[in-house]
Amino acid sequence: MTTAAGTPVSDYDAFAPHYDAFTFGSDYERWTQGVLDHARAHGLRGRALLDVACGTGNSFLPFLRRGFEVVGCDSSAAMLAEAASKAPHARLVLADMRELPTLGAFDLVTCFDDSLNYLLDEEELGAAFEGMARNLRAGGLAAFDLNSLLAYRTTFAADRVSESDGTVFAWRGLGSAAAEPGSAAEARIEIFAPAGEAAYERVVTTHRQRHFPRERVLALLAGAGLECVAVHGVLADASLDERPDESRHLKVLYTATRAEGGDA
Repeated sequence: MTTAAGTPVSDYDAFAPHYDAFTFGSDYERWTQGVLDHARAHGLRGRALLDVACGTGNSFLPFLRRGFEVVGCDSSAAMLAEAASKAPHARLVLADMRELPTLGAFDLVTCFDDSLNYLLDEEELGAAFEGMARNLRAGGLAAFDLNSLLAYRTTFAADRVSESDGTVFAWRGLGSAAAEPGSAAEARIEIFAPAGEAAYERVVTTHRQRHFPRERVLALLAGAGLECVAVHGVLADASLDERPDESRHLKVLYTATRAEGGDA
């Protein structure tokens, strides 16, 4: 595991041992195949992948199984430790996406699971895009998802309780059903994990995010030397809709490449 200086610690260090149970229902295999089909339609040729904010590795494991050479990075050492236990031979780097070093020249750079929404201002998002651009080879593609306005008006404005493998998750959305474009939102997750006979450990994590309207995302991509080539809505079954609509889709997938005239 490689360390980049200046990496902050987040609530995800506490969340790391429970993250896979929390996301148990996510179909990463189906999502990955859909992303790959889409990327190949837009010119993806090679198999070198950089997965930004890779978390516990669930987002890059299906790429490994498809023969990709993977580098994963995350700002949480605890998340990377979970990823390393699943993929001991993968190169994993502790790095903040806002200060992403040049880790190689990749055919595909990904950032999934609404990780970019944790950046709370446009300067930070622009810096992340610049880091992704630095790591793209000529002709390579960047693919990332962002939560839509619908997600903040529903998921982040509601409470729910779920259970997975004996661990209980109590999600409390602190947002508003009338959230405005570009607004911030917050949710709190209380985790009750088994800790011995008739005992539970309580862990509380706070998740602060920001919505980024499409026009601002496109402008920030352009400012980072990236050209958006496609925007798709993400459906509940992880398939892609060519007509993205933030009133119908909880997530939006953006695909970009280095703009013509960018650095080689």
